[in-house]
Amino acid sequence: MNKMEQRLTREQVGSIVKMLGLTTDREFNCSECLQHVSEFAECQLANQSVGEVISKVEQHLAMCPECREEYEALMKILKAGQ
Repeated sequence: MNKMEQRLTREQVGSIVKMLGLTTDREFNCSECLQHVSEFAECQLANQSVGEVISKVEQHLAMCPECREEYEALMKILKAGQ
């Protein structure tokens, strides 16, 4: 079986289905996400609810490993400063 004929595992299919369930009509791209990620992080640390714009950050972070990595680095810095 060559690479084009390989089948997805149950975990891969589950991950794809989960990501599809998170999609909306209007989503942030990475640039938009990173513009608001600090506000999102501050809301998370303060246990505050997030507004519509910030909820789009949360959605983007769930699907984008690169932005999630930036967010996690920011959270470490913010937690260290508390």
